[in-house]
Amino acid sequence: MRKYSLLLFDLDDTILDTSSWFNIGLIKTLEMHSITSTLDASVFLEQMLHPPKIILESFKKRELSPEAFKKARWSHALSYFNVRSDAILIDEIDMLFIKTSMDYVRANETILDLLKDLKQYYEVGIVTNGLYDPRLKIQQMGLAEVFRDETIFHAEQLGYRKPDPRIYTIALELFGKKPDETLFIGDSWTHDVVGPMEAGIDSIWVNPKGLPQITNHIPIAIVPDVTEIRSLLLN
Repeated sequence: MRKYSLLLFDLDDTILDTSSWFNIGLIKTLEMHSITSTLDASVFLEQMLHPPKIILESFKKRELSPEAFKKARWSHALSYFNVRSDAILIDEIDMLFIKTSMDYVRANETILDLLKDLKQYYEVGIVTNGLYDPRLKIQQMGLAEVFRDETIFHAEQLGYRKPDPRIYTIALELFGKKPDETLFIGDSWTHDVVGPMEAGIDSIWVNPKGLPQITNHIPIAIVPDVTEIRSLLLN
């Protein structure tokens, strides 16, 4: 597969296990804040992970910005417990969450070794829709030497979210690559397979749950874990 010279990766749930930082960080945040310390953290987490459909749909339609979506999700979870919230409280809890959760972003030596090895033969970048700063996560994972700041493409900063073709194009332009020189690797069928392929970029689907393919797009490989790409890309 050396016809590719650029590898673009998704971040959350591809390189970084979201539950390793989001879930634990949220629970710890709730325990620390005086307003939320007595609330059932597991129920609160469920409300955060599964906000009302109207909030999700508004976000997907771009009627809500990422920042507004974060605030709406906090507000919904707090209101579930009859906690009255305002912008000041939500900003306070969200800042505490960012500070707390980043302590639970862990380095994965197997993934670190894989990415260092890949970088000997390919250029590499991150394209992510994540709501929280990917550069903080990359630093905490010990990957700053692999992914330079300018090679991390964050939807919230760019104003385009996967699968909008413009976010992939921006990445290609920075690297000076063509679509057929590029391979996208990620866990979302829509964002990391369909989106890139519609932009002319081949993909590898990281599919740990064995989910079904919901369109006729054909990735070059389907793997249960990102570490499985070693045998495909480093032979």
